[in-house]
Amino acid sequence: MTDFHALQDKTVVFIGGGNMAGAMIGGLLTAKDCHDLTLTVGVSDKNVDKREHFANQGVLTTTPDTVHELIIKADVVVLAIKPQALMDVAPSLAPYLADKLVLSVLAGVPCATLQRVLGCGRVVRAMPNLPSAVGAGATGLYADKTANPSDKDVCEAVMTSCGLAVWVDDETKLHAVTAVAGSAPAYFFYVLEHMTAQAVEMGLVADDAHRLAVQSMIGAGLLAKDGDPQALRMSVTSKGGTTAQALASLERDDVGGAFGRAMVACYDRSVELGALFDDK
Repeated sequence: MTDFHALQDKTVVFIGGGNMAGAMIGGLLTAKDCHDLTLTVGVSDKNVDKREHFANQGVLTTTPDTVHELIIKADVVVLAIKPQALMDVAPSLAPYLADKLVLSVLAGVPCATLQRVLGCGRVVRAMPNLPSAVGAGATGLYADKTANPSDKDVCEAVMTSCGLAVWVDDETKLHAVTAVAGSAPAYFFYVLEHMTAQAVEMGLVADDAHRLAVQSMIGAGLLAKDGDPQALRMSVTSKGGTTAQALASLERDDVGGAFGRAMVACYDRSVELGALFDDK
């Protein structure tokens, strides 16, 4: 069970105010209210409109030119920029990170690279996904050996504020997290697109088809949360019935195998992207 009081009296500063940072900040502000926390959140972004948006929520804001003013006060610095921008921002961040806990959501950038280019001493990596924006994210966490138990508690609280978070004991397992969670929402959107289109072909109004398909996916997810997927599938599959016919078609087309191959392709690409930073 996550202890959100790990965030008590903490200052969490985000480098970058994009979609993922916005989702995490929203989660932290909700946790602050729900758990009556003394928590300060700050963000650095070059975009004026984004800074104004965050400031209206009670978030401290600054530009990249003066980001050090927030970092000095921070207990946790969250790297939420694009991975390819790391080398550009590193010189302005590195002088202030030696004694800071860094939580990175940069896809594919290893802890060793972060420590080398940023000079930070304590690092935790997170692999979140898009549903974090609605408080239903799924995140994989890995703590470098430099991170202590208290650091892990803080980072878990940050990520759990916008969804589920699980720890992996090996950094390379974040590639698997990418395949089963990070990229997974796109798989489900793909299925929804095709289900909705087919339902329209069968005569349903597009909006009705969309709502029915989405609700079916939400309901199935809720059932699967505390149940065994195979047992649930069997419970709704009557011999010789409509569901049995649909599943038989999926089996003939090796849809299960196709999903497996898609996840392997995702995993392999994650490994490739991570390797790009090995010698930088």
